Amino acid sequence: MSSTQDFNHLKSEKSLYLRQHAENPVFWRSYNEQAFKEAVSSDRPILLSIGYSSCHWCHVMAEESFQDQETADVINKHFIPIKVDREEMPDLDQYYQIICQLMNGGGGWPLNVFLTPDNKPFFCGTYFPKADQKNGPGFKTVLAQLAKAYKDDKQTVLSNAKQLLEAVKTAPKAQEKVEFEGEFPPAAAILNAVQKFADQENGGYGKAPKFPQFSFYEFAVEQILEGMIPEELATHVIKSVEQMLMGGIYDHARGGVHRYSVDEKWLVPHFEKMLYDQAGLLRVLSKLSLIYPSPLIMDAQIQTLQYLQNEMLSDTNFFFSAQDADSEGIEGLYFTFTKDEFIETSTRADEEIGEKIETILTWFKFEESGNFEKKLNVVALNPDKKEEYFKPENWELVRKIRQALLEERKKRIPPKTDNKGVASWNFMMAQALVDVVQYSKVVPIQDAASSLLKNVLEGIHKTFLSHGTKEERSNIVSNTTKQNSSLLFEDYVFFADFQLRLYEISGNPVFKQNGIETLIHVKENFFKDNVFYTRALEQESDRLFDNIPSSVFDQSYRSPLGTCIFLIRKWSLDSTELSEVLNEVHDAIEDIKHIVLQNPLGYGELLRALIYPKAAFKKISVPLAWLKDNKVQTMFPYFSSRFSVNYHDQESEKWEICNHNACELSGEGFDKFKEVFFPKQSGETSAES
Repeated sequence: MSSTQDFNHLKSEKSLYLRQHAENPVFWRSYNEQAFKEAVSSDRPILLSIGYSSCHWCHVMAEESFQDQETADVINKHFIPIKVDREEMPDLDQYYQIICQLMNGGGGWPLNVFLTPDNKPFFCGTYFPKADQKNGPGFKTVLAQLAKAYKDDKQTVLSNAKQLLEAVKTAPKAQEKVEFEGEFPPAAAILNAVQKFADQENGGYGKAPKFPQFSFYEFAVEQILEGMIPEELATHVIKSVEQMLMGGIYDHARGGVHRYSVDEKWLVPHFEKMLYDQAGLLRVLSKLSLIYPSPLIMDAQIQTLQYLQNEMLSDTNFFFSAQDADSEGIEGLYFTFTKDEFIETSTRADEEIGEKIETILTWFKFEESGNFEKKLNVVALNPDKKEEYFKPENWELVRKIRQALLEERKKRIPPKTDNKGVASWNFMMAQALVDVVQYSKVVPIQDAASSLLKNVLEGIHKTFLSHGTKEERSNIVSNTTKQNSSLLFEDYVFFADFQLRLYEISGNPVFKQNGIETLIHVKENFFKDNVFYTRALEQESDRLFDNIPSSVFDQSYRSPLGTCIFLIRKWSLDSTELSEVLNEVHDAIEDIKHIVLQNPLGYGELLRALIYPKAAFKKISVPLAWLKDNKVQTMFPYFSSRFSVNYHDQESEKWEICNHNACELSGEGFDKFKEVFFPKQSGETSAES
């Protein structure tokens, strides 16, 4: 009878990523206690490999190493190999990403962590090439060296592991305090401080690879809307988003954004598409459209909404998690075109395109040699030609070409879609749809977002809430493929945000109650000793790895800690219990301020949470009838994100605008309320205070 170590255990897993490794000659186990017992009994270290189904470099390492029999033999002989889908266990992934950052200064995927049999990390890295290279050892060399180190120098290995474990459990602290007046530095000062990192030519901040940093741009756009950013700084923010939408990081044929750009010009992306990036994109564009309604901004919204509707929606109306970077084993093959393919496809769409094809080729930067690999071109728009193609008659040609490219792509074998549902990502996506409904002034865009939101509302609730229990919110189902997942801080925070945003556009008090009660639940179940933790405190001892402080910085998506603090500050005006919570987390917030100011570009969501002084948060109380009569909706774009809205069902048309201490303005009637935001000329009657 063979032992459990003699075969690959992943064939029965629900995760697409784990099933992708089910035929590897590596004898993978899933993450469970049995695997660790096996490591202890055989006194072999563990290879813990974390990735996800749409990750290009995960595929590369799988093909080079995990599908290679010789490499697999080394792994099977000297290690207990465990495979993890990071989308099923984000708390585990975050734990070891921090380990990797402490050890190497950075992280990413695939993440390969080497553990002692009793689960202590002693070495980690991301992608390892199969063979030795000039800049480092290949994977087989790494395996041999680590197996030898564990066998011959076990005490050093154990000592290193102990130091790492102590570091990862420690809440981050600012290296030094940043001096500023008031509660927090003004937005203009923050934008000015990061201007030294600004790429003035291509937009964005820093050098390649370039990530979208949607949380930071959302912070900046909100402050532009508030009038807090001078024009020269605001111009760079707007240019950065526009350059992204011109670049290949944006999918010009279908809509939606790829994960990141490998170059400074936003041209060549890593082609995977993640649900959370689409949420970040829509949040930024919906608000930016109020101040910069360019055709790029408007079309990107409607295209992305159509993409979500057509490609990312399950039969039971939740959103899928991701789409692959590769198709037919080649990265970007589905998305790219040769020059001849582009000409043939485009000219079929419209006779005028054929007549102007040489000019159009300069708009799209198509070259005979290609701008990618194997003479292929990533579809992008040339920023230097925008004055030409932004002309209305030319933009119609751009639209026709995009549609023609989409139709041509439909004939190809598409990248795989990971049909897993991830709770926090679905909540984020639903919030983004609310943003589009609230902020977009273009009716077809609003209608598309509203229709999609109505489609998913019930599906998301049914999929991710544990129904039939006394308190449905007490057990959010983190994903659709792994049972008994951790109770995660990010799930509860983003659910609270989802509910409160729904209340703002629906007036349904159940959503408001859900949101506020969930925030109180978060404080009671994830907060202790001035720290918010990644998973519920009740699960601290029933997992094989430590519970760690929630990340303060934006990682692949906005920081749930930032969102949590923002929601508590905003909605404490509406709830005495939340006001008490705000007092209890005050010291934690003060500590975080100085961490954020060390590198503001990495803390966009916390900037959104901290930028306003307490007195700037307002509670607006208006009649529910105004919402039902479609009156108050016209005012949504003028309500800052720091305003919480409360609907009353009194027969009167009384309204109030209050701070934490008192009501600053009040009156009767919608016209008087509207005057607050659009004051009448001198001499006309204004609202009573």
